[in-house]
Amino acid sequence: MRLFFRTEASSAIGMGHFMRCFAIAEEARLQGLPVTFLLNSLDDVRDRLESIGADGVILPPLGSGEDLLAMSGLGLTRRDGLVVDSYAADDAYIAALGLMTRVCVIDDLNLLPAFDCDLIVNAAEAATHMDYARKTRAKLLLGANYALIRQEFRAVRARSADMVTLMFGGSDPQNLSAQAARLLIGEGLRVRIIAGPANRHIAALQSIPDERLEIVVSPPSVAEVLADSALVVTAAGGSVGEVAAMGLPALVLVVYDNQAAALTACPYPVIDARQGLPNDLGAQVKALLADPAALRANAERAHALVDGLGARRIIEAMRHV
Repeated sequence: MRLFFRTEASSAIGMGHFMRCFAIAEEARLQGLPVTFLLNSLDDVRDRLESIGADGVILPPLGSGEDLLAMSGLGLTRRDGLVVDSYAADDAYIAALGLMTRVCVIDDLNLLPAFDCDLIVNAAEAATHMDYARKTRAKLLLGANYALIRQEFRAVRARSADMVTLMFGGSDPQNLSAQAARLLIGEGLRVRIIAGPANRHIAALQSIPDERLEIVVSPPSVAEVLADSALVVTAAGGSVGEVAAMGLPALVLVVYDNQAAALTACPYPVIDARQGLPNDLGAQVKALLADPAALRANAERAHALVDGLGARRIIEAMRHV
């Protein structure tokens, strides 16, 4: 089986869709499967693809007629597998791809009228209550057992420390890192920012004049940097599962409407930040840090949900669908 990934990645779009696909790709390469990413751009992902021996191909905008024409020229067969992860992929596009090969759709919201594919993956806890069955014949892979966790987060465990780590994805287009850092520093907290490979705000971050702030740009292992965090502040999304797999405490921010399910189905404390970060974010973080027992309980509850083997389960399902 050859495995293909049709998704997007850039500083403007963000890196979330690519990174969760990458978790599957990484596992596929460990199993000896050939992997090819089909992307809008390779600028921000070349190093990652090279690190696992995956190929990258630039295609026209996802969902366009030119895109489908290019996809049809790839020689896909029913022996291959195609993972699709993009909000631009509508029901007609997915159905057209299903005529070429086996299709696995990574979905968040169950908004399409139909899913004419072979597999649907939604790793959110709330997904187990979504009514996918009436829309599809696909095998459903729902809930935290299918959380897309990269290898590094399974290999590294939490270490004791007093640092608060901010992690807002590979690009952080709203520069939430800088906004949150200022609020936390204002409460006298030591803060570390992990800035991803597509982050275009590095200069602005480095201009924040405070010795209590540390900035780590594109570390070789995000997990190693996270490991000595007293608390991780992150946006709702794939990073929540990564933190949970490591057994770390976290505070989760719902930043976009497509993350709203986390408000009621997240093992960590959650803040609705869709209208902006709350002015008392620093005070809320300080209050959490003042109760280490509650932080440990939250971390243990989250870790019990996410064992980090989701990518392996998905590949196994793709082999037998």
